[in-house]
Amino acid sequence: MTRLGISGIALSLLLIVEPAAAQQVYSREPAKGQIRSGQKVLVDDGRCPRGQILEVTGGTNPGLSGQHGRSTERQRRCIPRM
Repeated sequence: MTRLGISGIALSLLLIVEPAAAQQVYSREPAKGQIRSGQKVLVDDGRCPRGQILEVTGGTNPGLSGQHGRSTERQRRCIPRM
């Protein structure tokens, strides 16, 4: 194959893989039980200042045992938009 052909294939693969790697942004926070413990999701619901987005980290359900028998709450923080 020519260098141009190989470069074209490489560029095509990059364009296909890039959107798949992007994280989904939710318009509202997922309901309880919808995200796993430790999973991080981005929520754009207007609670954070301009230029920032809400990052929600899933906790364990209070009825279930978390790490060492403890349950953990969801954590929320505003982070800079990428």
